[in-house]
Amino acid sequence: MPAFFCLPMACQRQVDSIDRSQSNLQAIPSDIFRFRKLEDLNLTMNNIKELDHRLFSLRHLRILDVSDNELAVLPAEIGNLTQLIELNLNRNSIAKLPDTMQNCKLLTTLNLSSNPFTRLPETICECSSITILSLNETSLTLLPSNIGSLTNLRVLEARDNLLRTIPLSIVELRKLEELDLGQNELEALPAEIGKLTSLREFYVDINSLTSLPDSISGCRMLDQLDVSENQIIRLPENLGRMPNLTDLNISINEIIELPSSFGELKRLQMLKADRNSLHNLTSEIGKCQSLTELYLGQNFLTDLPDTIGDLRQLTTLNVDCNNLSDIPDTIGNCKSLTVLSLRQNILTELPMTIGKCENLTVLDVASNKLPHLPFTVKVLYKLQALWLSENQTQSILKLSETRDDRKGIKVVTCYLLPQVDAIDGEGRSGSAQHNTDRGAFLGGPKVHFHDQADTTFEENKEAEIHLGNFERHNTPHPKTPKHKKGSIDGHMLPHEIDQPRQLSLVSNHRTSTSSFGESSNSINRDLADIRFIDAPASAQNGVREATLSPEREERMATSLSSLSNLAAGTQNMHTIRIQKDDTGKLGLSFAGGTSNDPAPNSNGDSGLFVTKVTPGSAAYRCGLREGDKLIRANDVNMINASQDNAMEAIKKRETEPSLNGSSHQLNHFDAGSPDSTMFVTSSTPVYAS
Repeated sequence: MPAFFCLPMACQRQVDSIDRSQSNLQAIPSDIFRFRKLEDLNLTMNNIKELDHRLFSLRHLRILDVSDNELAVLPAEIGNLTQLIELNLNRNSIAKLPDTMQNCKLLTTLNLSSNPFTRLPETICECSSITILSLNETSLTLLPSNIGSLTNLRVLEARDNLLRTIPLSIVELRKLEELDLGQNELEALPAEIGKLTSLREFYVDINSLTSLPDSISGCRMLDQLDVSENQIIRLPENLGRMPNLTDLNISINEIIELPSSFGELKRLQMLKADRNSLHNLTSEIGKCQSLTELYLGQNFLTDLPDTIGDLRQLTTLNVDCNNLSDIPDTIGNCKSLTVLSLRQNILTELPMTIGKCENLTVLDVASNKLPHLPFTVKVLYKLQALWLSENQTQSILKLSETRDDRKGIKVVTCYLLPQVDAIDGEGRSGSAQHNTDRGAFLGGPKVHFHDQADTTFEENKEAEIHLGNFERHNTPHPKTPKHKKGSIDGHMLPHEIDQPRQLSLVSNHRTSTSSFGESSNSINRDLADIRFIDAPASAQNGVREATLSPEREERMATSLSSLSNLAAGTQNMHTIRIQKDDTGKLGLSFAGGTSNDPAPNSNGDSGLFVTKVTPGSAAYRCGLREGDKLIRANDVNMINASQDNAMEAIKKRETEPSLNGSSHQLNHFDAGSPDSTMFVTSSTPVYAS
């Protein structure tokens, strides 16, 4: 009988696309060459070291992606693939391109980025169908002189190379829409660059340009222009004649003024002009009605024009690190403003109209010379961050009302006011010299919002009492991040173990009856809102004791000032027992410590002093007052302790709480009552300003 053989149906199947990307291939699989009509081959992200010559017999191939491999040579046979429209050789080690690539006449997309070649063959420009040419991160020193022959080119990327000049023929690319020449060594652009009438995006940042050609205004379709990080001194006077410009980045140059035509940029939405040499901001800026983001940090600006208030769509205004002494009242007209950053200026007051910026969420006025804030700040109900100091650890502070005696108006203040940490003298005169330690936020401030939005401000009329003139110092930053949950202004400290907690203090009681605000010359550890877990049932008479569990670290070295203060008060020593109230709060704050500036008016004593006692609190009822000095937290000596040590002792737990504290002698700290808190009276008060 005759034998019959059947061909599998799969053998009759036409395959036009194969994807073998990320397959850990060392070479092109042989089975691929069986598909003679293959059109799309993806071999990206493998370990292929060479291209098999059989690949170039696939004459129908239209898309070839061999990016991210280990190719060192592109064979001359590449010219056999005359139907190619896309060729991706990105991220290989190809040092030379063959002249035969001119045969790929249909090629529209060519990606040669991240290869070590230094030149392109002139014949590449015979592939006149190319619309996208990517040459980023190579070692190119020159572009082909006849690059203007690529008449259909729409995107040319040549970033991060060694280009020093641009061929004049580039202005013949009349269809070019995106040109990226950033991060090269260019010293000048072709004088007729304005002939690129279709150009929409032009990036020439990080070069050595000293000027821009006047003809650039001819690029009337230009939407984005980035000339940052050059050496440009002046911008073309006709820059405003680009009606479609929306994003302009001129940061990090030496520009001394903006052109008078700037107000003609009606569609401009973002202007980055930080780190220049601007001494004034043209009033024409107010005509840029579409402006939403304006960055002017690290210049020499002494004022802002009143027309800034005409920018009704402005959401971000950054004028960090300038010489501003005031802000125009018209700022209140910027109803859309959400971020206002005025860090490191010499501002002495903010306008009352700031309260009209109803959408403001971030206000940064750190490192200025503000004695207080306008009362209208309290109506900024959307405010999530108020920065007053470089070392501020919380985004929102408690503000209390007081009165400006000089003007007779109500203002608000807090323990970080008045400010004294502004940069003065020579430190500010070099504001535009690209100083990286200026602290400006390039690209806008980066803000971490606090999760608690329910305690934005505290209204405390007692703070209106005149406090006198007190010296203030920089607020230090906590030494270890583990204490960031500790509060400066009374936010919650978590406690996980149900323990009674106690405090041991030495008091320098005041004879004065003056009221005190919050201290600002050092971190002011606020225990007013610390809530403690209820004491065990063994607590008698319903009394729940506030206890500090110990970490036994005896620090025998003590300061002479601490010794003298203790010795001076031995005659009036008395004992106070602190009892928590029903809310579980102690109601006190402290400042000073060895790692921070001394507490105000402490005569240089490095100890920890109580700076605030909340009226009616547990601490207040037992007789604790501002100026009391902390000497022991359970068995931990606090004489030479830092605020971090104190907070650490507060957070520690032990199953057997104890409190030992006697203040009549330094070497007798352990001789005290386990249920008592010792105080020593003194005629020298320690004030919290």
